[in-house]
Amino acid sequence: MPGEKSRGEIGEIRTQLNALSASGSRPEAAAAKKELFKKVINCMTIGIDMSSLFMLVMTAGMSNAEDVVLKKMLYLFICTYAQSNPDLTLLTINLLNKDCKDQDPTIRGLALRSLCSLRVANLIEYIVSPVSLALQDRNPYVRRTAVLGVLKIYNLDAAAVRNAGMLEDLHDMLQKDPDAQVVANCMSVLLETDSGQSLVTRALVISLLNRIKEFSEWAQCQVLEFASHYRPSDEQEVYDFMNVLDDRLSHSNSAVVMATVKMFLHYTLSMPATHQQVLERIKDPLMTLLSRDNFETAYAVLCHFHLIAQRAPIIFSQIYTTFYCRINEPSYIKHLKLDILAAIADETNAYDIATELTEYVNDIDEKLARKAIRTVGKIALEVQDVPGLVERLLGFLDIGKDFVTAETIVQVKDLARKYPDIAEVCVGSISNISLEDVEEPEARAAFIWILGEHGQGIQDAPYLLEACAQGFTNEEDQVQLALLSAAMKLFFKRPPECQQLLGVTLAAASAESSQDVHDRALLYYRLLHHNLQEAKRIVASPAPAITRFAEEQSPEQRDHIFDELNTLAVIYRKPSSSFTNAVPAHKEEEDEGLISIGGGSGGAVAAAAPAPVTAPAAAVDEGSSLLSHDEQQEAFFADPTSNGTPPAAQTPSPSPAAPAMDLLGLDDLLGGTSLAPPPAAQPQQPPAPPPLQLRPQPQLSPQVFQQKWGTLTNMAKFQHRLSASAMAFVEANKHQDFCKKVTAANIAVMASGGAPPTYRFYFHSQRAGRETRILTESIVDKNTSTMQIIVKADDTDSPEQFQRLYQSVLDTL
Repeated sequence: MPGEKSRGEIGEIRTQLNALSASGSRPEAAAAKKELFKKVINCMTIGIDMSSLFMLVMTAGMSNAEDVVLKKMLYLFICTYAQSNPDLTLLTINLLNKDCKDQDPTIRGLALRSLCSLRVANLIEYIVSPVSLALQDRNPYVRRTAVLGVLKIYNLDAAAVRNAGMLEDLHDMLQKDPDAQVVANCMSVLLETDSGQSLVTRALVISLLNRIKEFSEWAQCQVLEFASHYRPSDEQEVYDFMNVLDDRLSHSNSAVVMATVKMFLHYTLSMPATHQQVLERIKDPLMTLLSRDNFETAYAVLCHFHLIAQRAPIIFSQIYTTFYCRINEPSYIKHLKLDILAAIADETNAYDIATELTEYVNDIDEKLARKAIRTVGKIALEVQDVPGLVERLLGFLDIGKDFVTAETIVQVKDLARKYPDIAEVCVGSISNISLEDVEEPEARAAFIWILGEHGQGIQDAPYLLEACAQGFTNEEDQVQLALLSAAMKLFFKRPPECQQLLGVTLAAASAESSQDVHDRALLYYRLLHHNLQEAKRIVASPAPAITRFAEEQSPEQRDHIFDELNTLAVIYRKPSSSFTNAVPAHKEEEDEGLISIGGGSGGAVAAAAPAPVTAPAAAVDEGSSLLSHDEQQEAFFADPTSNGTPPAAQTPSPSPAAPAMDLLGLDDLLGGTSLAPPPAAQPQQPPAPPPLQLRPQPQLSPQVFQQKWGTLTNMAKFQHRLSASAMAFVEANKHQDFCKKVTAANIAVMASGGAPPTYRFYFHSQRAGRETRILTESIVDKNTSTMQIIVKADDTDSPEQFQRLYQSVLDTL
């Protein structure tokens, strides 16, 4: 204010802006304005809010309209604070529209980019016309900017873009525009919109591939990714495409090479002989990429090597030495190379690979040494017929390092599970180890499993387990569970020696706070009381040989990842649907289908089909079991006697317990305390259950949500009348206000949608400290202000507890 001394840095800048605004457009003031604007931009960069200077900056910048540098800084300031000052931003529209018609194409493009970056929905009507005109501009830079501006408008108001016919203009430009970058931008924008679903046509693919060299490297990757989703009509067309793109395999840019590799592999999937030749052809380009000094690029290439090697190991089995570790490589490269060596190992090279890995076991890097032991074990599991592999693995026991011994024992256990015929050789080496020397819980559990499964061949097995049973309470849960099972199995093989061991173990386990350990002890004890022969048949029957471990990646999942070659799915080793949203954040189905609300892996249930080059969407249509309000659910709500439990899920009344017996004096071994069910006590008033605790930000994919919804039987249903304020929350802001309130209670939103008078919401949550999932369907009837709710959960007590929590949330609205 005049006559008042400003305080602070912003006040000093305000004073200088006032002075420069009064100086007009004199040339000597231009340099001072540039320096002052740089100071303003610097303050913005470090997080100081400069929005209070909006009008002063505008006034000072507009007085020197011919200065391009000053104009750039002015536009940056406007775009930064446009959303927080929408009313003041309206005053800049005339300036930007005027500059969109400037004779200088650089000014036109700059003004257009700034205009489209305002991101103020109320100003869309002032932006559409300049963008439509710029799509026909004679300068390619302006057209490139205009094409990207269409996508920015589409994210704010898709209807405005469609009504203006911009998408049709982009289709025409995609076919006819002479500038390659304009074409690439058109393709990217159309693929981000619904109109990109039918882009993949033969004519367009041929046109793009014929001019592939005109595109920038980034645009070439986009074109190749786009073309990889086209399905050639015959083999000759496949050969034609590959001949055109063969030189791209020698490109200096690794991204172009990988995009070409993906296209070749996908085109030849239905041509086995040609596919094999393609695998041979891409081997050298990929090896060239590995020879570069960039370890990050090498890691991405090695991930693709690993995926391809799992599908066709014979292609790389003769060049296995290429994947030996080098001393200067980072640990993540070394670990990935070990995975590749395990994948390509066969009868011809397995022993040589195991010999090389033996050297890594003595490495100073403990993680690499552990990985090497696991890799030798994996090779031994996959390539059984090679002599010497098992001996190599067992030889690690003589190294004398605790972690080496622990890792080796775990691998020996897996070998004994898959190949029982070689268990005797493994057990002979293991029997010389003292259980006290094995400290890691996983290794102790593996050692105890071997003692229980093959204890008849180890003379001191019962006495080794007795020493462990004395310190039962100090063991981890997995060790306690393994000890329980081993004691039971060994009891049936060597009863006189193991009777006391079994009694001590059951007594200690029954007093444990761990529910799993406690329940297993009761199960074993009651089995023994019920029938000794049945207990032996259940617990000590010969286990079938393992053919595939649960930790291994399934062939179906590998095929899914192969379909997403040259994406993060290969790096993460999981389909993209498990770590991305199925629908972009800006896409919302307002009147039909569902509106994506949640975040992370559990926040998207998409009704719209994906564009051809995007990851498959987790689509849920109106006919699915999750979204349809079918006759069964209507009858379920209409039945007042169902109590939230379907007839098939009703729990039968328990039969009277049989009298307990003391089998082999087990009760005496347990200190005179029987584990048999106690006699029925007089019914007492149950204490009030504790409030339900939910885990913050639970994660659940749409596919798992639908699967669980169709299979869970533990259910509760109820009706809740909504207050006027609650109905206002439901209807306001496209349901987002209501969803935010529910999310604050750790109830995640899977999806919401519908049209008046009916709205639907799907939520999921997870109990704190448990794996229990709770799924909820809420259907709101606006006419009656009521909400019909179905709750399903993995256990029986969660639906009722969640009902009380959910009702309390609704009552606070």
